[in-house]
Amino acid sequence: MRDKTLILGAAGFIGTNLTARLLKEQKKLVLFDRENVRYQTAVLEAEKAGEVLFAEGSFAEYTKNDWLRRLSCLKEVETVYHLISTTCPTNSNVNMAMEMEENLISTIHFLDACVSAGIPKVVFLSSGGTVYGKEHTGHCKEEDEASPITIYGLQKLSIEKALYLYRQMYGLDYRIVRLSNPYGPYQKPNGIQGAVTTFTWRAVRGEPIQVYGDGTVIRDYIYIDDAIDGILRIAGDGGSHRLYNLGSGRGYSLNEVIAVIAGVIGEQPQIRYQPGRPVDVPVNILDISRYERDFGKLEPIGLEEGIKRLAAFYQEL
Repeated sequence: MRDKTLILGAAGFIGTNLTARLLKEQKKLVLFDRENVRYQTAVLEAEKAGEVLFAEGSFAEYTKNDWLRRLSCLKEVETVYHLISTTCPTNSNVNMAMEMEENLISTIHFLDACVSAGIPKVVFLSSGGTVYGKEHTGHCKEEDEASPITIYGLQKLSIEKALYLYRQMYGLDYRIVRLSNPYGPYQKPNGIQGAVTTFTWRAVRGEPIQVYGDGTVIRDYIYIDDAIDGILRIAGDGGSHRLYNLGSGRGYSLNEVIAVIAGVIGEQPQIRYQPGRPVDVPVNILDISRYERDFGKLEPIGLEEGIKRLAAFYQEL
């Protein structure tokens, strides 16, 4: 009986929030991530209650046979959420061959296992912020030509094409979510990704904020609750497409983000401007009209309200 949902990268930022939502919906979950990762207390309690099965290993090292041998439950899985990436845009382009090997080739091994196990559907978290590159108007549509300027974006786009191929060859169903820049609780505030989260964390702690460039880089930010809502809608069978942008549909410059944070905490943070980076596209805002045609108006949580919730989350830690 196929009654389980497999989440690859379940202990990460998006995985943690997706796990929490699916547990509320009483889904039976299989959570895969690296060894010795930390899960939230509610997840550990769900595991004791038999609602969650943990699986540990290295996604980058698994072959088709490893998946079939080590996850015997694959034949019970109805839907897979593929959230894993071994790099992020800011540390991409360092070892391009390794990045493609760890992400694209490893995903192909996994898709081979999905076909062998008869898994019906894979939901892949792509990157609306990197697959389009910079040869566009700044408002990116799914129909636009995708020309990534980082190997991170290239491996995401390559996995999208691999899913299309596996659909044609084997009938494997899929959904692709080109997500903008999510932020919110459980994102690493001291990591190398997530400007809103990192800036808010530092501002709450009275630490200086580091900005690459002059602060005019524009991005589309989406609160994690809205992101999870959208991912689950796209994962269902109600849409007429297999590929969707998912964001707020509005752009903010880094300077505007900092101004909103200052208004929320009531204090102007100290800012340290650094030289710009070649991996940063000047403007990236996602056109979400396809999503809204199929699923209704998104009505996302505004940036100010999202930052208020995030700051309150940090202040309670």
